[in-house]
Amino acid sequence: MMASSRATLTATLPTTLIAARPTAPVALAARLCLGLSVSLLTAGCGDDSDAPATTTTTSSEPDPTPRSTIVGALTYERVPHLPGADGLDYAATARAPIRAARVELLTEDGALLAETASDDDGHYTIDVPERTRARIRVYAESLSPPIVIEDNTASDAIYTLESALLDLADEVTLDLTATTGWGGDTYTGVRAAAPFALLDTALTASRRFIAAGASPTDFPPLHINWSPDNRPEDGSIQSGRIGTSHWDDQELYILGDDGVDTDEFDTHVLVHEWGHYYESRLSRTDSPGGGHGYGDLLDPRVALSEGWGNALSAMILDPDTTYRDTQGPAQASGFSWDVDANDTSAASSPGWYSETTIEAVLLDLYDGATAPPEPFDTVALGLGAIHEVMTQDLRQTPALTTLFSFIAALKARHPGDAAAIDTLVAHHRADSGSDQLGIDPVLDVWGTGETHSGGLPGTLPVYVDAAPGDTLALTLVGGADYNALAQNRYVRLNATGPSLTVRSSATQDVDLLVYQRGDLLAFAVTADGNELVTVATQPGETYVINVQGYGMNPGTYPVSLEITP
Repeated sequence: MMASSRATLTATLPTTLIAARPTAPVALAARLCLGLSVSLLTAGCGDDSDAPATTTTTSSEPDPTPRSTIVGALTYERVPHLPGADGLDYAATARAPIRAARVELLTEDGALLAETASDDDGHYTIDVPERTRARIRVYAESLSPPIVIEDNTASDAIYTLESALLDLADEVTLDLTATTGWGGDTYTGVRAAAPFALLDTALTASRRFIAAGASPTDFPPLHINWSPDNRPEDGSIQSGRIGTSHWDDQELYILGDDGVDTDEFDTHVLVHEWGHYYESRLSRTDSPGGGHGYGDLLDPRVALSEGWGNALSAMILDPDTTYRDTQGPAQASGFSWDVDANDTSAASSPGWYSETTIEAVLLDLYDGATAPPEPFDTVALGLGAIHEVMTQDLRQTPALTTLFSFIAALKARHPGDAAAIDTLVAHHRADSGSDQLGIDPVLDVWGTGETHSGGLPGTLPVYVDAAPGDTLALTLVGGADYNALAQNRYVRLNATGPSLTVRSSATQDVDLLVYQRGDLLAFAVTADGNELVTVATQPGETYVINVQGYGMNPGTYPVSLEITP
């Protein structure tokens, strides 16, 4: 019997992180040399002539079928947040496994010998049919579900972690660790851990839904763009001027500007943005996007979308419900709040137009096992119930995607919990007792019977009913952003013929947008208040007309809307 042979590489020295090919299998699109800590010997960044690492082998007799096995553990360094304070805690940096990542074994000239994926502990095994000189390449990419971390400043190259060339023996143990590059006050080395931290967080979000009933095949490919040059400036995406971490309806862009704003370790921020990918690709969102913040009275489509992202971060990272975003020199400052705070102060503007209200309601509907008891919250439906509404009901609702659409569908699916859901929703009214700030128990997807106006004229009813031949008088409030409650009115119309024409007349700029179940069928978006749009319709179908204002002058302004068959 042949004795076993084993070689172990133990030197911890620099290796390379490479932004590799955007698609496989082709030549490298870009090569970014980044310093990491790995358990092997290497001659330096980008040097293909590096000397082989020293190995130790033992064998009692020649091997009649030369072959090699490489085993090892892949890890990256993750930086946690400071306990009880804003900022990152670099002193508490710890290793975490690189899970589900694509791993390749390449010959000296770059030919693919074998490939595999790391397991949930970051371990991998590759069998090679012959002994040869080769290197390991680990991609910041998972295959199921498909997630890839790429560099928007380097032609969308995929980040990889790569070892030196090895003279393979019978068995080689090769461990690689992607390090942060932190130098004590700033990043002085390559920030190799960042792409793998992003991959791991996105993988965690996907897997939570898979555990709740989703299939890995439900998730379309996700591209996450990160670079140390990604900074909070407007301009060219290719140069790193991404504005802020965001989903652009196609891909995610994440900030990485050291000393200004980095988000690779801000897990709640990434899950929030991942939530926009989820609602865009697996569910549906009618949100027009735009700025938003605490206390804003938002277009309810925006409020649902942003409240969803905040709530989802707490669901996925349960029991950590504190949303944190670090920034500033040494990433030592930032802001945070508890998503589970159930803030009903007048300053938060509680109601169907408030992302603060919606994040609290959605999180309480989910309720983790560790959630503290709350007398107004006696329902805990879990992530699976929320996933069903998001991926089935919200996709098909004839109304726009608002909290009304979500709650009405959830109550229909869980009639035994309807009363408890009503109690939870109705809890979110202003502590001051204002009859203008709050939300009533939800009766249907249209917000029928809602009595809280947000203190703005013209916001109720949530949807104005109309028929072909009607002329409506609507009221908008100028001086607010285009995505504010003040600047949006909704008209519900049941078609009676093959087409309809909508004409607006207003003293300030308005646009007209006509939707059918979330599909934008027609629009008129000139720079004044006189718009005209004609759309083909199906008798008996329901359509929603969004009158969206851009009035710059503060105060109310009227809009006349004429609908003709």
